[in-house]
Amino acid sequence: MKDLNVMNFKKTYLTIVLLLVGIYAIGQDTLTLSDAVKLGLENNFSIRIARNDVTIADNNNSVGNAGMLPKIDASGASNNSKYNLKQESDDGTEYSNSSYPNYGLTSGIQLNWTIFDGFAMFANKKKYSTLEDLSNVNFQMTVEDVAASIILNYYTISIENNLLENYHEILTLSRDRFKIAREKAAIGTSYQIAVMQAEVDYRADSSQMLQQVNKIQNLKINLNKLIGREPEINFEVNKITPEVTAIELNSIINNLLNQNKELQAAKLNLRLKELAIREAQASRYPKINLSSAYNFSRTSTPDGNTELYRTYGPAFGISAGITLFNGLNANRNIKNARINRDNQDLSNQEKVQNLKGEAIKYYNNLVLAKNLVELEKKSAELARTNSDVAMEKYRIGIISDIELRDAQIKYLDAEYRYLNALMQAKTAGVELQVLMGTVSIP
Repeated sequence: MKDLNVMNFKKTYLTIVLLLVGIYAIGQDTLTLSDAVKLGLENNFSIRIARNDVTIADNNNSVGNAGMLPKIDASGASNNSKYNLKQESDDGTEYSNSSYPNYGLTSGIQLNWTIFDGFAMFANKKKYSTLEDLSNVNFQMTVEDVAASIILNYYTISIENNLLENYHEILTLSRDRFKIAREKAAIGTSYQIAVMQAEVDYRADSSQMLQQVNKIQNLKINLNKLIGREPEINFEVNKITPEVTAIELNSIINNLLNQNKELQAAKLNLRLKELAIREAQASRYPKINLSSAYNFSRTSTPDGNTELYRTYGPAFGISAGITLFNGLNANRNIKNARINRDNQDLSNQEKVQNLKGEAIKYYNNLVLAKNLVELEKKSAELARTNSDVAMEKYRIGIISDIELRDAQIKYLDAEYRYLNALMQAKTAGVELQVLMGTVSIP
């Protein structure tokens, strides 16, 4: 039974070692943060879609699309026939032809141009310009969001790797403890129950480590998706510690109001609603159209009173019209457009309020995380020293298994809190950069 336990222990340890060796051996390529962001800006699907939307908006922003240019059409047709014809005149003469031909040919160029539509065409042009500006802001917003997500994912993987190293360290200590417990039991200075407890703790540490490995692999999949790569590509990240930077709240609010992309988009949406009012008001004005054409028509038959009929030449005209009554639809449309403008204004005010609230919350998180980092860094150092001392005391039999395990757990908890505080500070800092429109792209 004892030999069987030892074999199982060795098998478990070998599995962990092989897993770690596999991870570090396969993932030889190191992805730097700057390379990750660069790949994301080039390949991320959301950015590529947003870039195409900018191109579409740019194409749409033209005087032709706004209705300022004339429409010119060209047409042509040939109509031919062969009828069975019979004619009887009042002087008694008759004419018949079983295959009477008739050849017709028409062609022409027509021009239609609305030269006044109640200023709707000018409102349209400004609308397409505003839509182009809006698509550019949306593109910048997408770039900021993607860059922030890549940065946070990268730092998270690095932090989780640090935690994995801590788990591995604890696993090694548990293995040593298990060996010491077995040696003590063999010489009669300890009980078999201590050996069993040591093995249970070792297996618990092994399980925790396997879960951590899986967590990191899934985080890498998320990062691969963000930078537009195949999910199964393995890589390593540099070991970097998130920096903790302080930002003044006044500076955050000022940048938020002036540079936040969501607020810029909201202002452009308000502009679109104002232009919609002008478009609706255009229906109250008359419309003036110019029309011009150059037509050609030719009809011929080889036998008849008129063998050839042909016309060609220019034609032109001007027309004007105004809607006198259409069920008060124009008034209703104008009123609704004004209400939509007011709703957009209210929505913008709410957005400012919400974003300010988000900024203050992230600022508070940053201040808290900064204090926690300073506090937990010292706690982690003390806990590590305490764990090392406890292990030495355990080797010489001064402390019990429970006391050693307690020291190890406290060390892990302190390290976790320290790393978690660092990540909280980084997350709050990056989120504030997004709100301020100042994402720092490495």
